[in-house]
Amino acid sequence: MTKNAIKEKLKNGEPVIGTFVRMSSISMEILGLTGWDFAIIDAEHGVHTMEDISNMIRAAKSVGLSPIVRVPGTNPVNAMRCLDAGAEGVQIPQLTSLDQVEEVAKACRYHPLGNRGMCNYVAATGYSTTPFDEHMKTSNDEVLLVVHVENAWAAENIDKILEIPGIDVVFCGPNDMSESLGVPGQMQHPKVVALLNKVSDACRKKGVATGIFVKTPDLIGHWLEQGFTYLTCSTDVGMYADIAKAKADQMRAEISK
Repeated sequence: MTKNAIKEKLKNGEPVIGTFVRMSSISMEILGLTGWDFAIIDAEHGVHTMEDISNMIRAAKSVGLSPIVRVPGTNPVNAMRCLDAGAEGVQIPQLTSLDQVEEVAKACRYHPLGNRGMCNYVAATGYSTTPFDEHMKTSNDEVLLVVHVENAWAAENIDKILEIPGIDVVFCGPNDMSESLGVPGQMQHPKVVALLNKVSDACRKKGVATGIFVKTPDLIGHWLEQGFTYLTCSTDVGMYADIAKAKADQMRAEISK
C-alpha cells in the first residue's frame, strides 16, 4: 500500500476535508478535481454493490482523492473486502460494544497486529504484483481505521474504546448522537455538544484524531477550535440538490423578468 496522505496529515495535526458519496465514480472524479482531500463511499446508507465500490475506489485514485468506505455494519468481513478492493481506510458505524470495536480493529490489520484475511490476488496488492510481505507491512502502517462514536454508550465509554489498539480516527456522528439522547435532529443541542466535547478531550489526551460531520461549512470553526481535524461536510447528492435548486431558481427568475 502506498503512503496514505490523509493519515500523514492527521498525524501532523493538519485538518483534512471530505464528504460522503451516494452516487457514482463520476462523483469521486469531480471531488478529486475540485480540491477535496478524501471521499467516503457511503455503503451504510447508500445502495452500492461491491463492484460499484471497487470502481469508485479506482476513480478516486485516478485523481488523487483518498477513498474511504463507510461499511454497512460491524461485520469485519465488510471492512476486509473494502480494504482488499483498495480503499485507503474504512469507517465503522453503529458500534455498541467494546467487543465489536476490538473485532473490527483486528480485521483491518494483518498479523501480528490483527487477523485480517490474507489474499494475494486483490486490487490492494496489484493483483499479486506487489510482494505480499511488503503489502502486509505497508497496509498495517497505512490503513486508516475510523470508528464511529454516534450514540450515548460510545461517548460515555470513549476512554475504554481508546484503549483498543489500531484506532486512527474517532468520528463523531452528531445526528445519530442527538437521536440517542432523545433530541433527534438537534445537532447543536447542549447535550449533544457536551458529549462531543467529552469525546474530543479524551482523544486529544490519547493523540487520536477526531472527526465530525456538519451540514454546512460555516459550522466547521467551532469544531476546529475543539481539535477536530477529520472534517466532513454534506454529501454529493446534497451538494447536487443545492446547486440544482439554485440554478433552477435563477433560471425561473430570469424568465420572470
